[in-house]
Amino acid sequence: MIGVISGDIIKSQKIPKQQYDAMLYQLEQSLRANCNKTTSWDIYRGDAFQLQVEKSERLVTTAILIYLQLKSAGYELRQSMALGHIDNPGTSIKTATGSAFTLSGHELDKMTNQRFTFAIAKQPVDESFKLNLAFVDVLLCKITQKQANALYVYLTHTNNNHAALANELNTSRENVTKLLNLANYQLIERFILHAQQQLKSIQQGHD
Repeated sequence: MIGVISGDIIKSQKIPKQQYDAMLYQLEQSLRANCNKTTSWDIYRGDAFQLQVEKSERLVTTAILIYLQLKSAGYELRQSMALGHIDNPGTSIKTATGSAFTLSGHELDKMTNQRFTFAIAKQPVDESFKLNLAFVDVLLCKITQKQANALYVYLTHTNNNHAALANELNTSRENVTKLLNLANYQLIERFILHAQQQLKSIQQGHD
């Protein structure tokens, strides 16, 4: 099984024309920063994207990091995550086919107010996982740009003690701690680790 994320910027049509290129640049930079060399991705329809995550256990992790980096730049986005199979890898993600791609795209079209959704081809998602994702969705939706930035830096840096992060963010250790606490960083980190274990178990069940 592979993981696929389909997403788009929320209310991008309201972004002034002179700022639209900056939004696209930020989206591209975020995808480059959070996708490793084995991850293929593409931007289409102006504000939408789709990416294939080879290590399916990192599907949720990747989606959250992309969300945080773009939110720290002032953009909101929604992402539909799906686990499924690939029938034809094609020459690029544009031409790839399979249940992971179609399911991710269909679920994105059905999204309303949430920021994240998750589905598995031909099987239901565990209800407790869906509930945890819904809680995380609410928490991340409420954080500010500065909180999102602090949380992103915390999750992506090897040395993430608050003093080291203060140097990275050019602020005080006390302020870093405050921002991270307001972002519920410990709960988000626990969920990411939980999601990685859950996705790994799902993958092993299909091997």
